[in-house]
Amino acid sequence: MKTNLRKRIALVTGSSRGLGKAIAEALATEGADIIINGRWDKTVGNVAYEIEHKFNHSIHAYQCICDVTNSNRIGEFFREKMPQIGRLDILVNNVGNIETFGRFEDLTEEDWQMSFDLTFMSAVRFIKGSLPYLKKSNQARIINIASLSAHQPSFTGLNPHYGMAKAGMVNLTKNLAADFGKYGITVNTVCPSTLAGGGWDQNVKDRAKREGITVKQAEKIMRQEENKKSPLGKMGELKDVAGLVVFLASANAGFLTGHCHNVDGGITRGT
Repeated sequence: MKTNLRKRIALVTGSSRGLGKAIAEALATEGADIIINGRWDKTVGNVAYEIEHKFNHSIHAYQCICDVTNSNRIGEFFREKMPQIGRLDILVNNVGNIETFGRFEDLTEEDWQMSFDLTFMSAVRFIKGSLPYLKKSNQARIINIASLSAHQPSFTGLNPHYGMAKAGMVNLTKNLAADFGKYGITVNTVCPSTLAGGGWDQNVKDRAKREGITVKQAEKIMRQEENKKSPLGKMGELKDVAGLVVFLASANAGFLTGHCHNVDGGITRGT
């Protein structure tokens, strides 16, 4: 299957580790040049170096070092660095995290605001900065990484602030797909279930702390719970999401826009 991604330029937010790094590497495997984003100079630089050398210098990896909650730093990147790179074909809004775990009664107003700012507004900021470049591409893609919790919240009531922010990304996708179609830009969302990687370790540690058990015990319990949810009897992996992102970025997905694509092993029962 030809992806037509060779020498396309992709900006992947939150790509210095976890799912974002897996997506960046998957796109690079198909020949895309990558802009690595993260807040720490050393980490971003290391990932950029890894990608360039893994592909024998045939792939260029650029650096976008900024805190995605800082609109001034993002604006600085698009004003000063992007003109040097010159163009952009693919934007993957991956960044997002649960900074504070809790149920509704546990969460402060600051927790809600931080979740919205980090997970939702970061996507808004990067889309705004990227749009002038994406308009010039003949294979422009915006791919938002949301979560299954965006449309199927946890029965435990945990982390409604995170689900809210991810639900906003799904709605934003629908709006922008309708608006940006005139520019030939496709906009899609990917909604993964819990993955064995990325933020999984953080979730395990939180469970261990809340229940007063060891991390090893928490992971065993959580894996059993997650495996039972899927008809396939297993958890998804980072590569499952990265592979779908590659397809959505490719020439083969030119007529797909405005959709929420679940990567959940059949957990979602409705449409």
